[in-house]
Amino acid sequence: MFTKQIGAPAKVLCTSITLAEVLITLGIIGIVAAMTLPTLISNIQDKEFRTMFKKQYSTISQALLMTFESGDDIQSLNHENWSDMIYYVCKIASQLKYVDAGLNCKEIEKLGNSSDFDNNPIYTNNITWHANYKWYNKQGTPQILNSGYWYMTFKLPDGAWINFNCLRDIFVDVNGAARPNTIGRDIYYFWIPVGSLRTSFFGRNQMVNGCSGNSGVSITPENYKSDCESGSGWGCSPLYILN
Repeated sequence: MFTKQIGAPAKVLCTSITLAEVLITLGIIGIVAAMTLPTLISNIQDKEFRTMFKKQYSTISQALLMTFESGDDIQSLNHENWSDMIYYVCKIASQLKYVDAGLNCKEIEKLGNSSDFDNNPIYTNNITWHANYKWYNKQGTPQILNSGYWYMTFKLPDGAWINFNCLRDIFVDVNGAARPNTIGRDIYYFWIPVGSLRTSFFGRNQMVNGCSGNSGVSITPENYKSDCESGSGWGCSPLYILN
């Protein structure tokens, strides 16, 4: 006769987790999230800004071509043609289907290419570029813009701001008044070379924002990458378009 032996019951290991340990774990997760989420959100936002800039760059380049094809010789603009700038800025902006402006373009186009703009109501006060010291370079340094160009700002249907300054420079804030209002993040530039319909970033004697005193920055084919990474941020404009 065989006797079946029943072994001792297996031991069950139980680990009890206290409320304090749960709270500590959640606290650690919260700290890690607080440290990493802002950077993650910022990186996602920057990618969106770059895409928006590429769109605006293409749109404005097309507007320049359409302005010229309509019979307006924007190629001839130079630093001696101050009165021409206001007139041609309105011509270019009309191709952009803007929804608001700092210039009264209807009055300006009525006056034609006139030198009497100073004595006529050509400003709307509806919109200007960012107030001085309320926009920043990539290092967080507050920036200024020569007040003569504040009103040469147009708001586009998608909310972007386009500013014409220093006669041939174009600034783009892809989300307008909304933050961060920072060069190389939501603010970019390019310029219109004399005698060309092809926009550019280099080759100009003046610096970017060079009409605003010490705020000017020299961007070259040699330094734009380093400037984007650790400088003013203006170098991000050619980096995101050309690379």
